[in-house]
Amino acid sequence: MTSAPDRPAAPAPGTRLLMPVILLAIFTVPLSVSGTAVSLGDIADDLGSSSVGEQWVLNGYNLTFACSTLVWGSVADIIGRWQALFFGLLTFGAGSALSLFAGNYWVLDGARLLAGAGAGAVFSVGTAVVSSHFEGERRTRAFALLGSVAGLSLAFGPSLCGLLTQLAGWRLVYGFQLACLVVACAGMPLIRRAAAHEQRRAARIDWPGAALFCTATTVTLGGLALGSATGWASAPFLLCTAVGIGCYGLFAWRESTAPNPLLSLRTLRSRRFSGITLVVAVASFTFTNAVAYLPVFFQGAYGASAGASGAYLMFLTLPVLVAPLIAARLTARGTPAHTIFTWSIGLLVVGLVLAGATASPGLVWMTLPMVVVGIGFGLQAGLVDGEALAHVPADEAGMGAGWINTVRLGSEAIAVSLFGSLFASFAGDADDASRGGFAAITIGSTLCAAVLGIVSVLLMRRPGPSPTRNPTRPLKDPRVTGGR
Repeated sequence: MTSAPDRPAAPAPGTRLLMPVILLAIFTVPLSVSGTAVSLGDIADDLGSSSVGEQWVLNGYNLTFACSTLVWGSVADIIGRWQALFFGLLTFGAGSALSLFAGNYWVLDGARLLAGAGAGAVFSVGTAVVSSHFEGERRTRAFALLGSVAGLSLAFGPSLCGLLTQLAGWRLVYGFQLACLVVACAGMPLIRRAAAHEQRRAARIDWPGAALFCTATTVTLGGLALGSATGWASAPFLLCTAVGIGCYGLFAWRESTAPNPLLSLRTLRSRRFSGITLVVAVASFTFTNAVAYLPVFFQGAYGASAGASGAYLMFLTLPVLVAPLIAARLTARGTPAHTIFTWSIGLLVVGLVLAGATASPGLVWMTLPMVVVGIGFGLQAGLVDGEALAHVPADEAGMGAGWINTVRLGSEAIAVSLFGSLFASFAGDADDASRGGFAAITIGSTLCAAVLGIVSVLLMRRPGPSPTRNPTRPLKDPRVTGGR
């Protein structure tokens, strides 16, 4: 009698619900940014005009988001990723609920700070959960879906939130976010058993390191905002920069000596991990800058309305829905990830150059370059997190995901602030001024992206040790299984 062929192990209970829950949570994070930006005018009409209050409605969320991603990732490796993600969703939901009922800027700004802290957990811990629960081709498809859903929120989020604001005011935007997060929270207990196998680090949370990192990030981002407004040679900017660098130096010293560091320097020494992480920074200086300043350019150079410029931006954002799936298909057919990343970098840089070169002839000529930039971003959007985490130990996946998102948010803040002041020195009502500003941004962004891209490609292609991530399912956590 012949033995029956081995059958693949059945997925753990709750695994099928894991992706829908995380995808819904991921969809809400970019939506919270675009929804606030779109409804800012209605917020001012309702709560009164306040430049400081309105600024912190946007900046407060981004600040705590940037500070919390690395902290949440490291905490998740210690207390468990399911628990960390659940706490993050509750925090994000609490911030959205307070925003929904806020009656003044004090409450709204505080709520946005709270929401940003929760959103940091969704992005960093959510990707770590996906990394540790899927293997092989299923893992590639899962990260491709993450990229596509983020692209969906990016492409249609402003239109959706604009419609909600027109229908019932700005509070409905936060009500919709809250509804999405409530559904995600309701699904978390159903997937708890799927997380029973995850490894945890037997360590204590590095609270001094977390305090140093948050202080350094807060001061640095605050300095970038001041530099954009007051000039890059102003005393406030230089002071904040010096203090920020000092705090980052203390943080690096702390992490090199702490028994349980918030960020393992061993991970950063991996050339391939660092090279893949730099792909994110290339996207910040190309795609993110295009998203931030193309609408301003359309309105200044061509007199387009806010609605028309936002609609035209879909030539840039719609390819992000499809390109991650293409990248997953190429990977499944054996195309090396570093090859796809090289194509992505090339398309991002070339597309931005072409966008600047075709700005003068007219909007129609810019359509193809915008599509090229969107494809370049989409090719890496669904692949970069998964490939980077493949070079991180299984019990440090949260830490790795937190660092990737820290680089993503930090490089975006630097790119937008640095070139925002440059654009402001050119852009205005005059056609020539707007074109000059966009050309300056194109040249500067392309140079920065090209340098980062070359370093990234060299690091990814250099021979190095094999990935530290165990390609098989991680061993069960003895604290979960009772030590058996």
